[in-house]
Amino acid sequence: MAAEAGVSPTAVSFVLNGRDGGNIAPETKKRILETAERLGYEPHHVARSLRSQTTRSIGMVTDEVASSPFGGRMLAAAAERAESAGHIMLVMDLHSRFDGEAAAIHELERRQVDSLIYATMGFRLLTAKPATQLPLVLLNCTAQQDDELSVFPDDVAGAQGALNHLADLGHRRVAMLGGGWDPLASPMEQGNISGPIRRDAFVAAAKERGVEAGVSELGWRINDGYRAAMSVLDVPSERRPTGLFAITDRVAMGAMLAAARLGLDVPGDVSIIGFDDEDWFADCTVPPLTTMALPHLRMGDEAAAMALDAAAGRTITERRRALPCELLVRESTAPPR
Repeated sequence: MAAEAGVSPTAVSFVLNGRDGGNIAPETKKRILETAERLGYEPHHVARSLRSQTTRSIGMVTDEVASSPFGGRMLAAAAERAESAGHIMLVMDLHSRFDGEAAAIHELERRQVDSLIYATMGFRLLTAKPATQLPLVLLNCTAQQDDELSVFPDDVAGAQGALNHLADLGHRRVAMLGGGWDPLASPMEQGNISGPIRRDAFVAAAKERGVEAGVSELGWRINDGYRAAMSVLDVPSERRPTGLFAITDRVAMGAMLAAARLGLDVPGDVSIIGFDDEDWFADCTVPPLTTMALPHLRMGDEAAAMALDAAAGRTITERRRALPCELLVRESTAPPR
């Protein structure tokens, strides 16, 4: 290529590696770039990595984020941020095989990624950070250590926002349809720590607003929401809550089915608000579901930005970031009749 452009190999190296400032004449640089484009030249990334001591790559280990459409927004945002900085994302998805975590991290270390992101599908409290010598960012999880780099949703403020939305509409008797959490159960059966976090925040906010709030914790699925809603709605009207907060959008769907079974109008007889803003779900219910949206896009973006900063040795002042959940008001909530 140097011969084609009529310059020395050193000049070509300076220009294509961004080290030409003050060394190469503007017309020479232009000729080199035009020749590179005409020849379809692409830099040799392995050689560049050896010179710069960076592979310009970020590794990500996930429990099932990459194989689940629900977590796709986190992954897409992280990959887009990495790409915008000239990096690629190498993803190892465990498909819920938690015993493969160490092996996945070792494989990415062996490939000499510049930093690591450890991402979980549901919010998790880790007993300890995954072991690695690389800069590590926790995504949608935390080990609650001051020195960690982590990005996760603010479940407390999200649940408070759900209660305040119902209270602002005028609801004074509400109920939460929750899901449990058993840390001693298997990973597939233990539920999610977000359950008690959201429940306690919701109940505390109700007390502060002078709202009567009950809780029915039967699970995280549509049928659990149906059973929980039946237990609080199938009562005399003077005791029936006028507003329901569901731990997930799927539980909210179950609550809508229960309301229909009982002949109750949503939101005329009972308002329902969910949590998650699940893709192809929350806005497709009848009526469309009001919900607290998990900040998946922003979480993925900020985790990748932190991983890039950590790899470059830049100072990160806000190391643990709890990101706000946005209230999306649709048609399933209204003032009580």
